[in-house]
Amino acid sequence: MTAAPAAGVTPGHAGRQIWRFLREMGGRWWPFMVVGGVAMLGVAGATALTAWLMKPAVDDVLAAHDPTMMWVVGLGLPAAFAVKGIANYAQRASMLFAGLGLVATARGRLFGHLVGLDLAFFQRHPVGELTSRLINDLDTLKTTITSTGIALGRDAATLVSLFATLMLMDWELTLVGTLIFPALVLPVLALGRRARRRTTELQETLGQYDAMLSQAFEGVRVVKVFGTPARERARVHGVVMRLFEAMFQVERSKILSTLLIEGAAGLAVAAVVVYGGHRVIAGDTTAGTFFAFVTALILAYRPIKKLGHLNAVIQEGVAALDRLFAILDTRPGLTEASDARPLALTAGTIRLEAVRVSHATAAVPALDGVTLDVPAGATVALVGPSGAGKSTVLALVARLLDPGTGRVLIDGQDLCGVTRESLWRQIALVTQDVTLFEGSVLENILFGAPGAVDPRDPSPAWRARAEAAARDADAHDFIAALPEGYDTPVGERGLRLSGGQRQRLAIARAMVKAAPILLLDEATAALDRETERRVQAALDRLRRGRTTLVVAHRLATVRHADRILVMDRGQVVESGDHAALVAQGGLYARLWSRQGGDAAGLGEVARAV
Repeated sequence: MTAAPAAGVTPGHAGRQIWRFLREMGGRWWPFMVVGGVAMLGVAGATALTAWLMKPAVDDVLAAHDPTMMWVVGLGLPAAFAVKGIANYAQRASMLFAGLGLVATARGRLFGHLVGLDLAFFQRHPVGELTSRLINDLDTLKTTITSTGIALGRDAATLVSLFATLMLMDWELTLVGTLIFPALVLPVLALGRRARRRTTELQETLGQYDAMLSQAFEGVRVVKVFGTPARERARVHGVVMRLFEAMFQVERSKILSTLLIEGAAGLAVAAVVVYGGHRVIAGDTTAGTFFAFVTALILAYRPIKKLGHLNAVIQEGVAALDRLFAILDTRPGLTEASDARPLALTAGTIRLEAVRVSHATAAVPALDGVTLDVPAGATVALVGPSGAGKSTVLALVARLLDPGTGRVLIDGQDLCGVTRESLWRQIALVTQDVTLFEGSVLENILFGAPGAVDPRDPSPAWRARAEAAARDADAHDFIAALPEGYDTPVGERGLRLSGGQRQRLAIARAMVKAAPILLLDEATAALDRETERRVQAALDRLRRGRTTLVVAHRLATVRHADRILVMDRGQVVESGDHAALVAQGGLYARLWSRQGGDAAGLGEVARAV
C-alpha cells in the first residue's frame, strides 16, 4: 500500500483522481453541487455587469450628463451587487455542504474498507499510520474540497465572463493586458507538482509521527524504566524536523505562485495604462471604455491570484486522494466465495484436516499438516511451547486466517464456503489482551450483543441481561462499587480497570453473545493466582454447553479439559487427558514438571473450580 508517485504526474492524473472521487463519493451530494454551479454563474455574471456599467457611468453620466443613464447605472450597480451577494451565499453554502458530505462519505467508506481487511494488513501497517490516513489525509481533502469547491468554479467563471467583457469593450487592449498570463501557466503548474510531491512526503511523515506518538504513550512505562526518554525525544525531534521541512516547502510553493501572479498582474496593469492612455489621448477610444476596462482588469486580478494559489491546494488534495485510493484499492487477502452460504450450525463440531499454514516471514510452517477434532460441547485445550501454532489454530477457526492447504470445518462445512458474518455470529472470543472500547461498562458488555441493540441506550431487558452476565462472570460486585456503576466510563482501552476486571468484562461480553462456539486464547495468563481462580471459575460457567477450544500456557488451568492436544513446531505431538499425558512422560509431562506440577501449587486453580 503505497501512494502513487507525485513526481512527473500529469494533469490528466489529477483530473482522473478527482473525477473518480466525485463519481464514487458523490451520491446524494450531486444536487447540491449543481446548485452551487448555477450560483457560480450568477456571481460571474454580476461581476462582469459591474465592470460593464463603468463605461456608461463615465461616458454617459459624467461626460454627457444623461439623466436616464444616471438611473440605469445608479440602480444597476446595487442590483448587480445584490445578485452577486445572494449568488455567492448560495454557492458557498451548497458547495460547503456538498464538500463536507463528500468527505464524510469518504471517511465512512475508508473505515469500512479498513475493518474488512485481513489481519496481515494491520500487521504490516502501524495503527498510527492508518489513523493518519483517516484523520490527517481526509482533513487535507476536506480543506481542498471546501476551498476549491467554493472558489474554483466561481473564480474560473468570473474570469471567463470578465475576459469576454474585456474582449467586447476593446479586443486590442485585452490582448495587451492578458498577453503575459499564458507565460505563467508552466511555472505555476510546476510549483503545483512540487507542492504535491512535498504534500505526499508531509502526509507520510505525519503517519510516522502519529505512529511514534502512539507507541511512546502506550509504552511510557517501558520508556521510563529503561531510561530512554532522551532517545525517544531525539527520535521524535527528527520526525518533527522532517515535518517542519515538508510543511515549509509546501507553503513556499504557494508563496512563489502568488509572487509570480503579483508580478504578472503589475506588468499587465502597467501595459494597459500606457497603451490604453495613449489610445484615449489619440481619440481612438473613450475615457469610459478605458475606465471600464481597468475596472474589469482589476476585478480579474483577484480570481487570477486565487486560481494560481488553488493549484497548489488542489495538488495537496490529489496527494491525499492518491493515498486514499491506495487503501481502497487494497484487496483483502481473505475473500468470500461468490456462492458462500450462511453457516448452518447444528452441533458445533470443529475439525481441521491436514492443515498447513506458512507465514512469509517465518522459515518453518506455523502449522504442518495438522488434523484435529473438537467434539460438539467438549472442551479441548491446546498447549505447548511458544510458536507451536496454538493461536494459529484459533485464527483458522475464527477465519481470521485461511489455510494454505487443507480444510477447516464446522459441522462438516468448509469455512471457506460460508459467509464470514454467519460464522462470526456463532463464535465468542476471550483473549489475554482484552480489548475494551471508549464508553461505559454497560456498553462494553453489550458490545457483542446479538440483534439490533444500541449499547448506549439499551432496553431494560438488555440491561438486566448484561447484569446477569456480569454476575456469572464474577464482575457484578466490582462494577457496583464503581462511581457510576454500570454507567461508569472505562477509559481509553479500559485502562481505568485492573487486568482482572477487564478480563471479567470480556467474559461477560461473551456470555451476553451466547455463541455456541467459544475460543479462549491465554485468557488467564497475565493474572495473579486469586484473580486467575475467579476468572477461571467464570470461564467454566461460560463454556458449559459450548464447544470450547482453549489455548493455555498454565497447564493447571486446563487440567480438567475433556482432551488436551500438545503442539510443537506446528504439529500435534501428543493427545489425551491430563493423567494420561503425565503418565506418558513426553513433552506434556516435561512442561508440567517444569511448571512445578501440584507441588508448586499450580494445581490449586484446577481444584478450586
